Amino acid sequence: MNAHAEVQDLVQRYQLRAKKRLGQNFLVDAHALEDIAATADADSPAGFIEIGPGPGTLTRRLARYGRPVVAVEKDSVLVSMLKTELASVAHLDIVHGDALDEDLAARLPEVSRPAVVGNIPYNISSPLIVRLVAQRARLGPVTLLLQREVVDRLLAEPGTKAYGRLSVLLQLHAELRRGRTIPPGAFWPAPKVHSAVITWRWRATPAAPVRDPLHFERVVKAAFGQRRKMLRNALRSAFGGERIDAVAKSGFDLERRAERLTLTEFARLADLLDEAI
Repeated sequence: MNAHAEVQDLVQRYQLRAKKRLGQNFLVDAHALEDIAATADADSPAGFIEIGPGPGTLTRRLARYGRPVVAVEKDSVLVSMLKTELASVAHLDIVHGDALDEDLAARLPEVSRPAVVGNIPYNISSPLIVRLVAQRARLGPVTLLLQREVVDRLLAEPGTKAYGRLSVLLQLHAELRRGRTIPPGAFWPAPKVHSAVITWRWRATPAAPVRDPLHFERVVKAAFGQRRKMLRNALRSAFGGERIDAVAKSGFDLERRAERLTLTEFARLADLLDEAI
């Protein structure tokens, strides 16, 4: 049975409905599923954490590699179905939970730095990526299927409209690579947008010299919070006029917008704001 027929069979037997509020669009293209599973396994991780297994089409393929798989699913109906349908699959744990609240690595404590993989709804992609960055020390390589526009943003370069907070945050801590683009027809139900695969490996050290990661993130968030404004004005409400004036006196050009700054310049800006206390 191919993936599309498999999902339709489950839909009929369990009276499943894709929930719009959860952003559910299930991947049913067998070639795409095999490619994502193989990409996630490329570094031969000790185990996988799958976010949002849905009907389990990717879960089954990950399990074939013979390594532990923890699948975190928010939808209680799908959790019940998965536990029934995949009961015989070895080394698989179906978890009823929200990935945005989970300590993901703690769900697979016997595995060092498990790989993360999943078909991610658009409505949680940004907070999930921020959460993965926060947990990066205990996580392995990441392979996600995201809306294509989100992938464009993650890979964007300084000076482009797509370049933003997520671009800076993720590029600082990871080496990213774009994978295949997947059309709407590869999903059930079909979304209105194209999707794309992105993979990354965490850097051993940040791509720019950052003294205080939390302070750096606060600076980046404030800078892009009002991205139409020049940095001088965008940062003023978060850091105060005196600190902004001190940075300006140092010679740092605040008459630019956030999208023009490289990672190294953001790191320098964060240091100057910290020194201006």
